[in-house]
Amino acid sequence: MTSERERRLVFGEDPERYDRARPSYPDELVDQLVAWVGTEARVIDVGCGTGKATGLLAAQGMRGLGVEPHPAMAAVARRNLAAFPGWRIDESGFEDWEPRRGDTPADLVTCAQAWHWLDPAVRLHKAHALLRPGGWLAVWWNADDPDDDSPMRQAIDEIYDRLEPGMGVLPSCGNLPRPDHDDPVPDDLAFGEPVDREIHWSVTYTTAEWLDLLQTHSNHRLLPSDRLTRLLDEVAGAIDDLGGSYTGRYRCVLWAAPKDH
Repeated sequence: MTSERERRLVFGEDPERYDRARPSYPDELVDQLVAWVGTEARVIDVGCGTGKATGLLAAQGMRGLGVEPHPAMAAVARRNLAAFPGWRIDESGFEDWEPRRGDTPADLVTCAQAWHWLDPAVRLHKAHALLRPGGWLAVWWNADDPDDDSPMRQAIDEIYDRLEPGMGVLPSCGNLPRPDHDDPVPDDLAFGEPVDREIHWSVTYTTAEWLDLLQTHSNHRLLPSDRLTRLLDEVAGAIDDLGGSYTGRYRCVLWAAPKDH
């Protein structure tokens, strides 16, 4: 199935759902980025999707561009960024994208949720080349909080273990390449001391909102329709039986480093 539907592009099959259902990012993350580069920074947001992170940066006064390979996702991002004239969205894979005059050097290169979809032979070298000396590369993910042991979470985990063992409710960051862990920084790239941290936060969803969110994740979207329907029906029943709302507990995992030269 993945040969017919490239996994990194499957999100674009339903961009409105993605834009509606996916969580944003914690204020603490945005505050940290502002502390590093200021509110007037020039930004390149890689794999920007519908502009979830891009819009947060634009609202701070930053300016720049998003790079997004899927046409439908890029169209929603343009709509969401329309109120910020200092921004544009380029429809391209990052590996093939070329900056225009004035786009670089960037103060900040960001990538929210998408670093693991990029070519490992290209991503770090290209991000490094786009930055000014002292500029920052920052990549992050909203991931599952493994410490959630609430009755609701236990009931949902039991459903996944029974119906789709090994899949998990939401992605963890165990298999996502943070640049100094599974994706080592090459010796020929000069980055300063990296920051590697987790920000814990939560969002409360109705049953319908949680099911909406689950259907934006590639591991759910790639399930055969009958298996997905059964899974969602059982999850909905568990949430309804336990009060009709579910608090999704996240850890926003951030890796960032400044360019030395």
